[in-house]
Amino acid sequence: MTELQILVIAVAFIVAGVAKGAIGIGLPPIAVGLMTLAIPLDDALAIMTIPTLATNVWQALYGHGLGRLFRRFWTLALTATVTLIVVAAILGGLGSARATAWLGVMLVLYSTIVLLAWRPRVSRESERWMNPLMGIASGAVAGFTGIAAVPFLPYMQSLDIDKDDLVQALGILFIFLIGALTFALFRQGAFDATNTIGGVLAIVPTSLGVWLGQKSRNALSPEMFRRVFLLGLLGLGLHMARGLL
Repeated sequence: MTELQILVIAVAFIVAGVAKGAIGIGLPPIAVGLMTLAIPLDDALAIMTIPTLATNVWQALYGHGLGRLFRRFWTLALTATVTLIVVAAILGGLGSARATAWLGVMLVLYSTIVLLAWRPRVSRESERWMNPLMGIASGAVAGFTGIAAVPFLPYMQSLDIDKDDLVQALGILFIFLIGALTFALFRQGAFDATNTIGGVLAIVPTSLGVWLGQKSRNALSPEMFRRVFLLGLLGLGLHMARGLL
């Protein structure tokens, strides 16, 4: 790995960590999107899994609703996990050029939806059948692109759920999604000594970024941060999606 690649990876996780600390979401898509400017997608995904798991374990445990939220969303977690592993095994496309382009499409969709503040409302009663459907859809997307931003995140934000519960629920569900992605990448042979060590070391710039984001959130408008990062993500997604043309 060259010095330039190491620098890009470090910057990617600092920027993604700042987004996580400032607006609470965006670590995987921002980190992976930026890393693909310097390294292949399969390496970017492998490196992303370790710091993402670390941050989401903390996010899942921080709060008092672990058992209650798991009971509420276990069908989403189960269907997403199984679908991701099956789709990744059948298609075997994680890290391919086509997957990189479709990841760009997912980033464009995700950033556009959030920028437009589109918030469909899903009632608590509808969750019984919506959770497994969203799990299947999100697992299928992640099994091909490596990122479960769409429709997973817009769906979670559409629920009748307390803000603190939402943050903890996202942590719980991302443990399953990233865990399944890690397993799929391992089966595909994406992990080697270099990107495994890189993933462990990436915890440091990620933590620094989260700390900076939290400090910035207190000093400046979270809405401004949200728009800046999402506009950057939109541009990055358009750049990556050019591979489909």
